[in-house]
Amino acid sequence: MQKLETPEEDIRKRYETFLNLYENQFKEGLDEKYRSAIYLSKELLHCAVKAYFDDIAKYKAYAGSDFADRHKQAAYSIKWLSRFKPIQLMPDAVPDTVLLTINEAFSLYAGLIFLEPTVIKGISQKFYKHLIYTITYRNLSGKGLATLMYLLECGVKNGGTI
Repeated sequence: MQKLETPEEDIRKRYETFLNLYENQFKEGLDEKYRSAIYLSKELLHCAVKAYFDDIAKYKAYAGSDFADRHKQAAYSIKWLSRFKPIQLMPDAVPDTVLLTINEAFSLYAGLIFLEPTVIKGISQKFYKHLIYTITYRNLSGKGLATLMYLLECGVKNGGTI
């Protein structure tokens, strides 16, 4: 059986990656009305990253694997970021559909960085909405999401847009 502990350095690096992704890309891509209505809870982000590595370690031990491929990295990132919901609303924020699903959008954005860059560009608005709905309302396992990420990547590579 493999060791289940993740080095703190790995946790710190992934935490910083997600923090930078949120601050320098995701949040900057939002309209000002949304940017001013949210903030990132660093504590919840750290919990999500820790849970990600714990879950990946369990998967590796169970499967006898030494690494998680990019589809599993994407999937488990989506799973734990959407569960811990590190993006919080400011007290005076007026929730709408965008704000109520902001964590699912961020988790998807963060997860997709593990896949080929063409994947983000190849997702249609209709499929994006389907993914947000699925992440929000379905209880998908990391393995199930990994399969979805693999199929998504294959579909975009073979057809251009999904």
